[in-house]
This record gives sequence, structure tokens and C-alpha cells, in this order.
Amino acid sequence: MEDKELDILLKSALSTNYVPDQELNKKILNKAKERENMNIKRFRRLPVVVAACLLLICSSVTVFATWKYLAPKDVAIEYGNQQLAKAFESGDAITMNETQSYGEYNVTVLGVVSGSNLSEFCSNEDKVRSDRTYAVVAISKTDGTPMPKTSDDEYGKEPFFISPLIQGLDPNKYNIVTMNGGYYDIVKDGILYRLSDCDNVELFADREIYLCVGNSTFYDRNAYVFNEETGKITPNGNFKGMNLLFTLPLNAKKADKEAAQKYLDDIALSWGDSAQAEGAVEKVKDETVAEENGKLVELDVNEIINKWTLVSEQKVKPDKDGRIYYSYKNQNSSMDGYVWEDGLFEEGEVGYSKAYSGGEGDNTKYSFIYYRDENGEITVYVYELDK
Repeated sequence: MEDKELDILLKSALSTNYVPDQELNKKILNKAKERENMNIKRFRRLPVVVAACLLLICSSVTVFATWKYLAPKDVAIEYGNQQLAKAFESGDAITMNETQSYGEYNVTVLGVVSGSNLSEFCSNEDKVRSDRTYAVVAISKTDGTPMPKTSDDEYGKEPFFISPLIQGLDPNKYNIVTMNGGYYDIVKDGILYRLSDCDNVELFADREIYLCVGNSTFYDRNAYVFNEETGKITPNGNFKGMNLLFTLPLNAKKADKEAAQKYLDDIALSWGDSAQAEGAVEKVKDETVAEENGKLVELDVNEIINKWTLVSEQKVKPDKDGRIYYSYKNQNSSMDGYVWEDGLFEEGEVGYSKAYSGGEGDNTKYSFIYYRDENGEITVYVYELDK
């Protein structure tokens, strides 16, 4: 298929009057693999003690030369999302162009837009919420050397965690991972552009809304200070690492206290207890399910061990804060994140943890199973199940 034919197919498939089915999207993205890379990541809400950065889908898209930052609408167009591009041109969009620097990197927030049905990729089948906030950030080297392309081996070795944070809400619990977030990266003329999306934070616009940028794959609780009295979030001046913080100038009139409270109630329901203290132990099962007689049923750890395929195991040691870091990569996806040891095991407990985490890609489900032996050594097992 020539590029001209592909462009016609994209234009037809992604028109605002038509929502493409999953199979068509896959065909388009698979064809685009022959062209320059972008990288898509999607988070899935998990209970806070097992929230992990799930890095799921890799695909590609054409990019074109430029001599300045892309506008937010142009980043959306690179993604093939004309509807979102129009949203970034609307009166509801906020243009910022604010730059902060850390070490060898310049980080520029280009724009933000919030609202319902802004993307033509939202569908019930994908279980993607239609009421979203989208933010576009550009990352470049201060010395002008190019950022690695998403197809390069160096891509991802310097990770970036970008997330909205909300005044009054503990950022350890409320960030892009727990707010049904995701993002995609493209690299163009040596500049990394990230389009992040999550549940609509404009509901809380009567508070300060921030955008944090760190060089990790998760929210680092040591990077920022959360004042429980005022609810304000500030960078930790003693933190050794990137902990940039932007304030998003959202329209306070767009706040909706009733909807905001309902949203928090829904999150609390998904966690099981909104009153949990940070790092508290709650024995929960991951949302991994199987289909049996047309009904979804939860799987327990033993069922995964006996019926799924073991693809990886790694010995891990908790850090000084009790966090266990893990990672996994195959040809189609990669995952990495962390959990707290005391969120997995009772004091002195030996054996498999009843709590586990997981996710899924296009054709495969993943589960991370945790085992602690009598010497306190922890092993993370990764299991796969083809859909």
C-alpha cells in the first residue's frame, strides 16, 4: 500500500462521523509500523497498593520536519486524532508554552484541554472514559542534541513520569496511574512530544491543579511535598532527581463539586476503602478476570500459576521505603512499576502473596505474582495468557 493510499484510508477511517472498530485500528497501526515510530502507553486503574505503570502498546506513525515546537493540535494530528486536534484549537483549550529545566533537559508544557467526547478514539468497547483531560509536553536536550527516537535502543532508558496532581488529594494515591491515564510519545526533529490523558481534572478547577514531570516510571513520593493542612503540593528541595511542577491555569468556573465528589467516591469504591492510610495493607485481588459461561469471574493466584504460562522470574529486594520494583518486556510490550512489600505480605508471612497485579496488551494478559521465602527473599513471577 503506497503512502497516498494509507493517507486516504486514515482520512476515511478517522473522520468525525465514524468510530473505527478495533480491528481497523490495528490494521492501520500495523501498516504504519513501516514508518517512523511513536510509542503508546496506557495505564489501568489498580488498587493503590498495587498500582503499577503498565506500558502496553507500541505502534508507529509518520512524522514531518519542523523548525519549532509542534502545536498541541499538530501532536494530535500525528496521532491521527482529528477530533482532538480541533479541541486543541477551540476556545476551551489552554495554551501555555511554559518551560522549566532540569539537568540536560528542557521541559515545555504546550497546552491543555478538557471535556467530553474530545477524542474519536473513545469507545465503550475500549472502556475509555469520554470525559478527559489532555496535556501536551515537549522535552528536549539543553545542548541541542536530539532525543532518541522511540525505535532506538536508548529510548526509555531515561524515563519520564508526567501526571496531573490535584490540590487536596494525596498525590501518592491520585495521579495518572489511578486516574485511568495513558500517553503516547513521538520524537520529531530531536524533540520528544508526549500527549497524556486521564480522567477530567477540570472537575477540581476551583483548586490548584498541577502537572508534575519526573525522571522515573512512577510517582515518586519523595519528589514532592504534600501539605495535608493546605492540600498544596510543592517540589521537595532535597530531592535528587527531576521534580518539576507546573500549575495549570484551568478555569475555576468549570469546577463541579458534585461531580468531583462522585468521582472520588467511585475511586474509593474501586479501592474498597477511601480511608486507607498511605501504604496501609489491604489484601485485594487484581482486576484480572476470566470468562466462564459468558460471565466474568475473578482468578486467584493458584489458578494463574496452574493455567497461565510462566515467562519471567526475577529476584528483588525492597528499597529503604519498602517498595519492590519490577519490570518485564517482550516483543510487543513492556511493563514496569512497584508495589509495597507490606501491601503484599503480613509480617513474617512466607509463600505466595494473595495480592497480585497485572494488565493486558492487544493479545495477551499479564499477571505479576509475588513470593517470599523463609529468608525474606522476594521473587516476582510474570505469567502470560493469550486472549
